[in-house]
Amino acid sequence: MRIGSPELVNDSQISTIVEYSQGKVRLWYSVDQEYSEFLTTENADAFLLGLLILAMEHNENIYIDGMISERLFYHLTHYLMKILTLLIPSLHQIKIFPKELNSGKITQVQNGVATGFSGGIDSFCTFIDHFIEKIPTSYKITHLVFNNVGSHGAGGQELFRKRYQRLLKFAQEYELPFIKIDSNLHQILKLNFQNTHTTRNVSAVLLFQKLVGKYFYASAHKYEDCIIKESPDGAVIDPAAIHLLSTETTEFISTGCQYSRVEKTIKVSEFEPSYRYLDVCVHAVNRAENCSQCWKCARTLLTLEILGKHKLYTKVFDLEKFAKIRSSYIKSLKQNQNPLAQEVIALAVARNYDLNSTLKL
Repeated sequence: MRIGSPELVNDSQISTIVEYSQGKVRLWYSVDQEYSEFLTTENADAFLLGLLILAMEHNENIYIDGMISERLFYHLTHYLMKILTLLIPSLHQIKIFPKELNSGKITQVQNGVATGFSGGIDSFCTFIDHFIEKIPTSYKITHLVFNNVGSHGAGGQELFRKRYQRLLKFAQEYELPFIKIDSNLHQILKLNFQNTHTTRNVSAVLLFQKLVGKYFYASAHKYEDCIIKESPDGAVIDPAAIHLLSTETTEFISTGCQYSRVEKTIKVSEFEPSYRYLDVCVHAVNRAENCSQCWKCARTLLTLEILGKHKLYTKVFDLEKFAKIRSSYIKSLKQNQNPLAQEVIALAVARNYDLNSTLKL
């Protein structure tokens, strides 16, 4: 695989030509013009990380016609690729050949503190911890980020746009910049998003090394359930992997593993804006709202029900729709060995909650 040197197009898009065994493609990322001054053209870090798993899948070494961060190069070649092959055994460890390594900091760094904000339980919890609650000034969130690198599924760019517009109102309530990053990365990778979301999302953030000094990556699992081995869920490696994506300029921090999903949900359920903006759905296609019936909506609603908080969320969930699938979901939950599913069962037991009871609408 050969990755060209990044080029700035029309002040708001950065792109490069990529050649590999499947052909030649142009990979691009775009932002609103007001953020174009922060785009990093000096290093090809974003493109390298975005395409790393694709090259590993095809067992192709990567040649880069430009500079990359020396720190990132060291982390990828010595540690991260090994972790990725343990997570996804079909991947191969490859070699990376950059034209040059950049060991100095990129100039004009703003040292912003950012996190991705999708409106889910993980991102809300991260926001509460690092903006609402007391936190050292250098760790307080200054920017929110919203990416289009595969998480919007069949809804694609249109759903990305609608979700952004909906969550923009939340960012405006707290007078925070909300950076929208669009890309065609998901059209090139065509890999399972659940297993590759970390490198995808971080690749987009690496475009902003002139702006972001610290980035909090909202991780899904508590430490006890994180492990470096084969898994369909890439989040299990977060505490071991996220910091390895840092550069001389931008530090990536895994956060949220100190809590169980139930503990996060309790924290979020005490934060009023979540009643208006919580978005956990994995089946949304045409509209930026919760379907109230997919496995993720159902798991969240059942947790809120056991906590006695579900009626607070009638602006973002349809409880009548949930009631129709509730019994079948509970039955499937009891057979589900996923740690996050088992947490809900444990919560019901701890609170002496009868899962056979009828949902109170």
